[in-house]
Formats: sequence, C-alpha cells, structure tokens
Amino acid sequence: MNKKNNNYRGLSKDEVYLISRAGYEKQKLITKEYVRALFGDKRKAVNVLYRLTKKGRLLQIERGKYIIVPLDAPNQLWSPNEFITAKLWMGDIPYYIGYFTMYNYWGFTEQVPNTIFVLNTKRSFLKTIGSIRYKAVKIENKKYYGIKKIKIDNEYVSVSDRERTLVDFLYYPISSFGSIKEVLESNISKIDRQKFIKYLIAFPVASVKKRAGYLLEKINFNKELLQKLKRSIDNDMTFVKLNPDNSNRRGKIDKNWRIIING
Repeated sequence: MNKKNNNYRGLSKDEVYLISRAGYEKQKLITKEYVRALFGDKRKAVNVLYRLTKKGRLLQIERGKYIIVPLDAPNQLWSPNEFITAKLWMGDIPYYIGYFTMYNYWGFTEQVPNTIFVLNTKRSFLKTIGSIRYKAVKIENKKYYGIKKIKIDNEYVSVSDRERTLVDFLYYPISSFGSIKEVLESNISKIDRQKFIKYLIAFPVASVKKRAGYLLEKINFNKELLQKLKRSIDNDMTFVKLNPDNSNRRGKIDKNWRIIING
C-alpha cells in the first residue's frame, strides 16, 4: 500500500471522497451546506461530517463549519494557523485580530498571549478551537478602522496596523499602567505619526485621547499634531484619571489635557 492510500486507512469511500474533493478544490473551510450539495443527501452529509470529526480528520470551529486536518498530520496532532482560523471563524463578519495578540506581534511586549483576540462588529464570546482559545470582542462600527491585510499561507487575514494597535493599547493596556509611556516611547519612531493622531482623533473615547495627549506631550511629540488632537476634545470638560487602574482621584491637575495625575 502506498503512502497516499495508507493516509486514507480507516476511512469510508464517502469520507475519502469528501476529503479528496475538498482538497482538489482547495477548500479552506468545509460547511455543512457544501457537504450536502456534494452528496445531495442531508442525512449522509451529517453522518460523514460526524464520523470524520470523531476520527480526527475534521476540526470543528463552530456548528456547521470545519477545517480539514491534513492527511499526513501525525496521529492528527495538528492545529491550523491561529490567524487563518480566526478569519474562517468570523466568515463574512467584519473583523480584525487585535489587542494582546497584536501587542505581541508588533513587539510592544514579549508576553505571548494564550488567547487570540478577534475584534468584530457582531458578537462577543469565548471559544476553544483545537488547543487554542479565541475571544471574540464586539466593537462599535466607528471603531472598525486602522486595519491591514497580511498574507499567511496564501490567505489574507485582517489585523490592526501598528498605529491602530497603539491606540488599542492606550485603550486596553497590559495590566501595568506604567508600561503605556514605555511602549509609546519605544514605538514612536516606528509609526506614521500623522496616521496615529488621525486614529486617536477618530477613536470615540475622550479619556483615551486625553491620556494619550498628556503622555505624548511628556515625550516631546510633534506640537502641531498634538494641537489637532487637543481640538478634538475641547468640548469635553470632564477630568479623567491618568491611571484608570487606580481608584484614587486625588493628584495634581493638568488643565490642558484635563488629567488627574493620580500615579
């Protein structure tokens, strides 16, 4: 028996047909609709999907959606690329991979996240696919910007670009607030500064703009660009804490950015 036939060992004729046909058509995602159309029989389609999943030849990413496990994967000990899985999981929903996943990707932190964060405009929930945990985070449509496509294994996936990731970091930082200024300082020479300010102005959370402006001023950021950011919050008279993790609202006041310097 040759190696190819050996890889099909333990599979029925219908199971082999589904896997080989999907492979020939370069299908990244197998849906129950695809399988029903292939066999023309709903019951057969359900049975084939169930058996292939039980045999470790299909990885279910959600109800009715599957990824084929490569036939040469050793004992089916295989996980698909996390970014591609996130894309397939979202389907037609506008999404981007962001937050802690991209903090590591862009080098803001050396911490390797144990969760893939998938920001999207439709839903929020946790799911484990294979051995990887994914967290869908629903965002407002007006927060859906600053996204670029990167190519992985001949697939294009959506991620936050460096500037947008930095805005997200200001909004949702790693636990230590003191790291925000450090990340800003170490990345300011790597970003498009005009784009970064444009993204900050578009971000619909005034407290993020105020903290960003205060911290950027401390590292001698471009004054003209800071003025543009300042004008975007001129109508918001609320004073916000510099460190949102600290419940104490006492501290020096920065009237320019309306910041309470609470440590």
